[in-house]
Amino acid sequence: RANPAHAGGTAIVVCPGGGYARLSVEHEGNEVARWLNDRGATAFVLRYRLLEYGHPAPLRDVARAIRLVRSRAEAFGVRPDRVGVLGFSAGGHAAATVATLFDHPDARTGHGLDAVDARPDFAALIYPVVTMDERFTHAGSRRNLIGATPSSERVTLLSIEEQVSARTPPLFLV
Repeated sequence: RANPAHAGGTAIVVCPGGGYARLSVEHEGNEVARWLNDRGATAFVLRYRLLEYGHPAPLRDVARAIRLVRSRAEAFGVRPDRVGVLGFSAGGHAAATVATLFDHPDARTGHGLDAVDARPDFAALIYPVVTMDERFTHAGSRRNLIGATPSSERVTLLSIEEQVSARTPPLFLV
């Protein structure tokens, strides 16, 4: 929870990295959430599904987290128009996928919560995996997310540099 002394109503879904094989929950999750809390943001550390599920599970998980936070904004003491996402490495990729594919059918689960907007209001991508192009990507993240022999369509869909549009929210990239 945010420090009420300087709470600004901002919510941030934090996506730890780990190559889509594991989650670095303490270093890239809980520590970051505490740092954000100290600065007035309400942080939620997401434990998204990994290689056992592959795509689209991580995208669905982060989209659902944003929808859940937005739908319960009042209960969480945040503003529904200030829900963002922050991710590290593969978690940066998960954050980037929801920032670009929030309206894609792969971001939907068939649950009533799908009616809530999954587009984050902002995103921060910290040393993210950006592309699935095998010449430039983190090989383990690619294999764990889309398998050893993905279709070219799947590679393009999950290469975030190919998905940026006018509706992509503001991004901070490190």
